[in-house]
Amino acid sequence: MAYGKIKADTLVYDNSGSDVETSISSLAAKASSPASAGTVGASEVVQVDANKDTTGIRNLTISGNLQVNGTTTTVASSTMTVTDKNIEIAKGAANDAAADGAGITIDSGDGDKTWNWVDATDAWTSSEHIHLGDNKKLLVGTGSDLEIYHDGTYSYLKNNTSQLRVQSATFGVQKTDGSEAIIWGDADGSVALYHDGVQKISTSAAGVTVTGTVTDSKGDVRSIPQVSVTSAYDVVPATAGRHIFTTANVKLANNMTAGDAITIVNNHSGDITIDAATNSVTLTNSADAATGNRTLASKGMATVLYVGSSTCFISGAGLS
Repeated sequence: MAYGKIKADTLVYDNSGSDVETSISSLAAKASSPASAGTVGASEVVQVDANKDTTGIRNLTISGNLQVNGTTTTVASSTMTVTDKNIEIAKGAANDAAADGAGITIDSGDGDKTWNWVDATDAWTSSEHIHLGDNKKLLVGTGSDLEIYHDGTYSYLKNNTSQLRVQSATFGVQKTDGSEAIIWGDADGSVALYHDGVQKISTSAAGVTVTGTVTDSKGDVRSIPQVSVTSAYDVVPATAGRHIFTTANVKLANNMTAGDAITIVNNHSGDITIDAATNSVTLTNSADAATGNRTLASKGMATVLYVGSSTCFISGAGLS
């Protein structure tokens, strides 16, 4: 193959059917001249300045690896998509202390929001609240043993494996205004329950101490609540645990619970009848094992103890 030279001042090329001339000298200048700073024009797609800074790249696809060496890498796109399943932060940190502060920072005009590794506490640390929606659980333990969650109505602190213990030198639960300690515990294991800042129940190695009255649905458990009547009275399950202060007859019920007890006090000037027959109640007098209705004399007092729904025993003073 022979080689030779062509001497010409210009070249002509076809541009969509039109002849375009370009000088040989301009092509040579572009080929040999170093890159210079300037605005990228339509004919100059990529511009590299004297500092080797590059502008003018619109879309870039890299088929191999990309390594960026520098101080700051800024991504100004609206959406960044990462296909990899894991993002490494503080790559090459020699230990936890070297990775201290690594994490994610949200740049906000109201103050940065951070999620960082803090070596001093050996924990991930958030600068803000962590909000879980209804039925979303905070799970603790290898087997998710402890659950903390809200179901939309109730809040739960749940241990799925064994006991739920509260252990601390001291601990307390207070009202939101901080004025009232509801529960308080100490290192010796004692626990106290407060109401409006006044201790009501406390525990110790010896037992439980209660301050004030102790009541249930029937009233103060230190007393026997009273049912005062002046006409015939029919016993009902709610009467259990009370005393009937009456001037009239008392009819026993046949739908009670074993262990229910009722005391009857006759405040009448004459006798009253304790009626067992009407409701087919088996009433046994403890004094003589006789069954049936009993008579209670004026100012007499007797206690009826149920041993079944319709079986009971009676004992007292003024009873016949």
